[in-house]
Amino acid sequence: MLKIGTCGWSSFPAKTIFGDNWKERFESKLQAYASRFGVVEVNSTFYKLPRDSTAEKWADQARETNRSFEFTVKASQEITHRDRFRTEDSISAWKGVVRIANILGASVILVQTPASFKPNRENVQNISRFFDKARIYWKGKIAWEPRGDWLNEPDEINKICSDFSITHCVDPFRNDAITNGVIYWRIHGLGKPSMYNYRFSDKELEWLAKKAEKRSGYIFFNNIWMGEDAIRFSKLI
Repeated sequence: MLKIGTCGWSSFPAKTIFGDNWKERFESKLQAYASRFGVVEVNSTFYKLPRDSTAEKWADQARETNRSFEFTVKASQEITHRDRFRTEDSISAWKGVVRIANILGASVILVQTPASFKPNRENVQNISRFFDKARIYWKGKIAWEPRGDWLNEPDEINKICSDFSITHCVDPFRNDAITNGVIYWRIHGLGKPSMYNYRFSDKELEWLAKKAEKRSGYIFFNNIWMGEDAIRFSKLI
């Protein structure tokens, strides 16, 4: 089964879809979002973890509208961009992410590494050690989105994903996943100079729908027009 959504819900076009009085129908934009989609990737956890009470409120609001609503959570930049898996600070930050994921009843935690995190020996050792420890605290699904030179090292990606039961996250307009089974696709856009400032054409969405045939997993749009594009794409599936 394919689950389609967006990376975050703050840009969901509630007014466009439901009209000027949408706030009379829904308690929040998340609730309006949950009336149209069954899953969302929480992006704000990358920058700062919410209070436990805030996460509880999100879960309650979304499932009040859609009982089967699902969350996935993006791991903190403290792990991936600052500490870069080097010390116990990464594990400490991971525990916080796991706590929020558990409150939300999340199904997947996404780990996104920057292009500056190269596939050298030290980084391979550090991220492998991290994932080994991370599995102690989180038994659910982990998706990993490596960027930059890692994309030229499919064997290294495959080994890490295989060793720790991780799903290789990609943007299918750019790369194919190394791992088989459940997919975790993040669709960013193709525009220049900003890949996010992009609206997908009908032809591009039709191509994506064909590529997703007979697949199961998650497809998240992460461009400026993510809400509209995700709705259009949902109608093709």
